[in-house]
Parts: sequence; structure tokens; C-alpha cells
Amino acid sequence: MSHYRSRERVMSHCRSSKRVMSHYRSSERVTLGDWHELRLSRTGRLAILEVDDLPATQTMTPGAFTQLSLPQNLYIGGVPNFDMVSPKVRIRTSFVGCIQKVVINNQPLQILAGALGGVNVDNCPHPCVARPCGERGHCVPQLDYFTCSCGPGFDDPQCQQHAAPVLLDDIPVPRFTGDSFLHYSDPDTIRRIVSFRLNINMRFRTSSQAGLMLWSGRRNMTSSSDFLALGLAQGVLHFRFNLGSGEVDIPYNCTGVSDGLWHRVKAVRNEQEGSLVVDNGPVLTKRAPGHLRQLNTNTGLYIGGMDNIKHSSMDKYAGGLVGCISDLVLDTDYHVKLVQMSTAGRNIKHCG
Repeated sequence: MSHYRSRERVMSHCRSSKRVMSHYRSSERVTLGDWHELRLSRTGRLAILEVDDLPATQTMTPGAFTQLSLPQNLYIGGVPNFDMVSPKVRIRTSFVGCIQKVVINNQPLQILAGALGGVNVDNCPHPCVARPCGERGHCVPQLDYFTCSCGPGFDDPQCQQHAAPVLLDDIPVPRFTGDSFLHYSDPDTIRRIVSFRLNINMRFRTSSQAGLMLWSGRRNMTSSSDFLALGLAQGVLHFRFNLGSGEVDIPYNCTGVSDGLWHRVKAVRNEQEGSLVVDNGPVLTKRAPGHLRQLNTNTGLYIGGMDNIKHSSMDKYAGGLVGCISDLVLDTDYHVKLVQMSTAGRNIKHCG
């Protein structure tokens, strides 16, 4: 499979056997010197190409083969020798320009850090090259612009100034912005998460209809991987977990929580039994299928969101919480100081 630009159009070639190849191109010419978003997908023999907001182009590969066999590594921007490229691919020069972001199956590719090798690759002219976020933040390019991803305690747009905390019972209350998170990997937290039983009690407020509030899972998630999550979907709070024999989803339809007011949630897992209650409402319960009783996760505990949330949650959530969380207690007696006890975090504000 190959993708390239020729005569100001984006071209793609897809070969599903040694003799069968199809090609397709963008419906219109792309402008030079501007950023463009290219989306490619393949399901079986159907391939779809989208550029920016232009109409999608699709083609059906002839023949009966539906699986790609790709023995070579992935190359970005060019190849060491064009003899390794199919002669049916007409282009014979490397790409000249900038590639800012590559996402494969919802997993962002570390273009430079993850490369096995490369030749003549330089920084593209961009504000991030000047390190505008300083030592305390990470510059995230967004076409010609950028945002700063700041560590906990820094509240200004370029991660330079400490934020003044707002206190609730002398404990700083973090505010999450949808791309924020706090992470905990200390032994006291882990032994409570990876266990046969878990009691989660916390307060939150939000006006958002969707967002991940709490997560613990596996580093390489599959459909049968263990995980435990609290999150909002279409304004409904869900308590979800999988012990390896099937997923449990407990939606709390008894009361709305996206009203900007403080609510208290209590989620309990006792081996295969799960229960969820919000404020003083009724307790909803469900039981996990199968015979497995222990939660076995290895990512630690995330609060308010996490990195690569769409991929890491297997599309269960697209973003983190927009709102505030406080008073997190695990197993009735372990009070988590959200900001102070975190081992990592990003874009944490203070709740007002």
C-alpha cells in the first residue's frame, strides 16, 4: 500500500495480491503551502480516501483477497531505494514538506522518537521549535498554531506561572478541561485497584454530557482485557468493568448529573458484583459473567482522563472530564490527595 501526492492530487495504491492492484485519488487538487488532513481507511477490499472536507473517494479492490500482507517496515516521507516500491506506483521521488501527525488505528505514531532510522529529516518551521511552553510544559502542534500541555500546578497558557489553589476542606480541588488527567502508580493505590474488591467514593461537578472520570486498564487493551471505568455518556453516568469474562455496564439513569452542581458517586465492586449510586438515589447493581473475580490491570489509576484516551479505552471514551473532582476515597479509608499524591498529570487547573 502506498500514498503520495502527484500533480497536486493525493494518490493511493492498494495491492491485495501479487497481481491485483487498485488506485484512487482525491476528488480535487490540494493547495500548496497549506496544511491538509488526510484520512485513509480500508475494510476488506473497500478503500476510502478523504482529504480535508472534500468528498470521499473510494474504490473496491478486484479479486477475492481481503487481507494485506506487508513484510516491509512502514516508511514515512520516502524510502531508502525506490527499487523496493512496486513499479505500478508511478511516483519516484520522496515527499518534500512537513508531516505533523500520524495516527494508525487511533494510536498516535511517534514520528521521530519511534523511528528505527531516517535520513535528512529536519524540524519543520513551527512555533513549537522555539519551545514556547518552557521546561514545565509540552508543546502540542496544531497546524500552524500550538497549545501547551502543562504539568499539575501551572495554570497559564504557556506553563510559566503556578496557579493559586482553591481549597475544599484544605485539599486542592483540581479542574479538568477534557484533555487533562492525573495519574497514580504508588503501591497503596495499586493494591486497592488490583484486587477482588474496590469501593470508590468521590464528588464531582460538570456541565458536560460526556467524558472519562476514572480509569484503570491494561497497557495493550483487547476486547477481553481487564478494566474499570467511571464516565459520562450522553449525560448518563456509567460504571463499567471487565474481569476478563465479559463487560459489565451500569448506567445510572435515575438522576441527571450534567447540571454544574456537586454530586457524590459511590461505585463498588465486590468480586463479580457491581453497584452504583449517585447522591441519595437508589442503588443499581449488575453481575459480571463467567467465574473470574479479580481485577488485573497494569496502568495504575487515571482520574479525569488519560493519554490517547480513544485508543486506550478502545473507543469507549473520546475525551476526558470537563469539570471538577474532589474527596476521592478508596476502600472507605484511603483518602487520595488528588494533586499532591499524583505521580503524573497534564493541564490541571484549580476549581473555582
